[in-house]
Amino acid sequence: MNRITNAVAIERRLLDLAYTTNAKITATALAYFAPCSIDDATNVLDDLAARDRLDMQIEDDGTVIYELRGRQQLAPAALPPSHALVPRDRASSPLLAAVLTAFVPGAGHVYTGRVFAAIMWFVVVGIAYGLIIPGLILHLVAIGSAVRSARRLDAGAHTPPHRLLFASPH
Repeated sequence: MNRITNAVAIERRLLDLAYTTNAKITATALAYFAPCSIDDATNVLDDLAARDRLDMQIEDDGTVIYELRGRQQLAPAALPPSHALVPRDRASSPLLAAVLTAFVPGAGHVYTGRVFAAIMWFVVVGIAYGLIIPGLILHLVAIGSAVRSARRLDAGAHTPPHRLLFASPH
């Protein structure tokens, strides 16, 4: 499993942990849930506490607990059904997306969870193949688009910006 090092991505996982579980928020719990290093989790939690986004408490046994004011349990955010094609526990492969699209225009987009884009590429490239040369050119563009889609999926760009409640303004 790949470790997350990006503070914004760790905050995103912190929100999932805080609002979808009853677990105490600790650096080790966040590191396990994110997944990230304990040091990265501690840095994110301490930064949020310093910016007065979280309250920090120390239990009798010395465990540092972070409290999110107004925390309530919510249902996990549902992903569109198309995202089930790329499990979250592994990275998407730009090479596989390119190979799939080389065989069938749009197949790489389906692999990355972009079903609408897949349908559009399939239709447009199919129509353009009627003119031969434009079809070949559009097929190559579709392969490049599938590769970019897989890279964006790996970078986490598929998460809507409004979900980043703790993100700093800069």
